[in-house]
Amino acid sequence: MLGHRELTADDYWAILKRRARLIIACAVVFLGVGIGLTYVLPPEYMSQTLILIEEQKVPEKYVVPVVTEDLSARLASMKEQILSRSRVQPIIERFNLFAGGGRTLDDRIAMTQKAIGIKAIQSSRGMPGFFISFKAQDARTAQQVCGEITSLFVSENLSAREQSAEGTTDFLKQQLEDAKRNLDRKSVV
Repeated sequence: MLGHRELTADDYWAILKRRARLIIACAVVFLGVGIGLTYVLPPEYMSQTLILIEEQKVPEKYVVPVVTEDLSARLASMKEQILSRSRVQPIIERFNLFAGGGRTLDDRIAMTQKAIGIKAIQSSRGMPGFFISFKAQDARTAQQVCGEITSLFVSENLSAREQSAEGTTDFLKQQLEDAKRNLDRKSVV
């Protein structure tokens, strides 16, 4: 028995020699399990896109921003719209995602929604943005679907900005017409 003395290098070597069979057996078993799992588990590929959002370049004291929502609120709104059944179903049909195995369309939609990842980030240069990712068992499919989802986000953002700009333009036109009418009334008097 060693007692309470400090262990030396020779003591550690003796412990390793006594436990050599156990250490080698564990290493072989874990190596075998790891190699076996690589053949049993299906491969999974992830494609990822980074979208950086440029801030308004004109100072706000000259031009008021068209979109005033913060990034997380806008991202959550777009995410809900893009992960909706009506947007996901055409992607599933186009790329034949999660086919086979007797899965229903609802199951395939749920699996696709689960495979899509959206994560907001703040880059080192201070530019806000977000990652869009998609996981699939085929690398090419993962890449194509991620590109399709990215296109949906970009087009959704453009249409939201366009609607906001149109609303602002309509409001300004109405204000201009009201001011013109008031001015015409005052000049007649």
